[in-house]
Amino acid sequence: MSNTPTLLVVGASGAAATRVTEQARTSRAFNLVGLSRRVPEGAGDWVPADLTDPDGLRRALATRPDVTHIVYASRAPFGEGGVEDVPANLGMLRNLLDAAEASLPRFAHIHMIHGGKWYGLHIGPFRTPAREDDPRHLPPNFYYDQQDLVAARQEGKAWSWSASRPNFVLDVAPGRARNMVSTLGAYAAICRELGVPFDFPGKPGAWERLHEVTDAGLLAQGVLWMLTEPRAANRAFNITNGDCFRWCDLWPFLADRFGLPCGVPRPMPMPRWMADKGPVWEAIRRRHGLLLPIEQVASWDFADFFLGMEYDVLASMTAARKAGFTGFVDSWEMFAAQIEGYRAARVLPPR
Repeated sequence: MSNTPTLLVVGASGAAATRVTEQARTSRAFNLVGLSRRVPEGAGDWVPADLTDPDGLRRALATRPDVTHIVYASRAPFGEGGVEDVPANLGMLRNLLDAAEASLPRFAHIHMIHGGKWYGLHIGPFRTPAREDDPRHLPPNFYYDQQDLVAARQEGKAWSWSASRPNFVLDVAPGRARNMVSTLGAYAAICRELGVPFDFPGKPGAWERLHEVTDAGLLAQGVLWMLTEPRAANRAFNITNGDCFRWCDLWPFLADRFGLPCGVPRPMPMPRWMADKGPVWEAIRRRHGLLLPIEQVASWDFADFFLGMEYDVLASMTAARKAGFTGFVDSWEMFAAQIEGYRAARVLPPR
């Protein structure tokens, strides 16, 4: 058996896990295995398994006794801003942990990708910059249940755990509508098609508040660091770009990148306001040879969520820095690069 550790990425076809998979493959620090219910087309080494089927999951993991590390990036379906399904999310992780302890003789570490909802950003204002040891908000919050489960099971065991808490993970991910850049890009393209300025459609109080995001590639760096860093064992860390912005400053920058005059704050409930814009998008799509329908490019519910927070959204990176993680991303450069990435992928129209 090879001495190279083997990383199992659970939910490997999802947004956050895709970059983890790519970077793990590039670094060659791990042998790489994916796990999901359906095997994606063109997948490499893969284990098909259903996280809701404990017996089937145990049998599936038994075929890979070489697995040493696990990145858990799955979650039950959810809606914007509401309570996520605690029993389903806890049950899937419990099934995986049961199977790992029963079937993986070299099991050494499990990492959970969580997020800023740990601090209650989906509920309302919270103390900023948020620190990993801040008091919890009133439950439910499945992140709490998952971390408590893993921490309790780890006591007295040889394996360890870690968790990352990114905030609004951004990536060039064609086909995933729940993405800040593609959603804003589709809105901008529709504004340009209709000859109107790039107005800010969010809530008035969100215009001047501090916000932050996490580049998916940076999150992958952080996750891979936590898998093998002794100082990260049995701890959670915020992973964000390390800077922040205000929409009032970033919006003119985005307007320029989209080739539009910058508008003004003009609150509009996006699901209702954009409900009749499908034909406009189709006209844009035909003229520029774009590949995807609007449903696979923009999530207007998500737009209302990330443009509607009338309070600071900011997490401290101090704990990760003190433990040795030095990664960072310039958010303004990231927005510009991802806009170009979506254009190159023929998801957004050229400038």
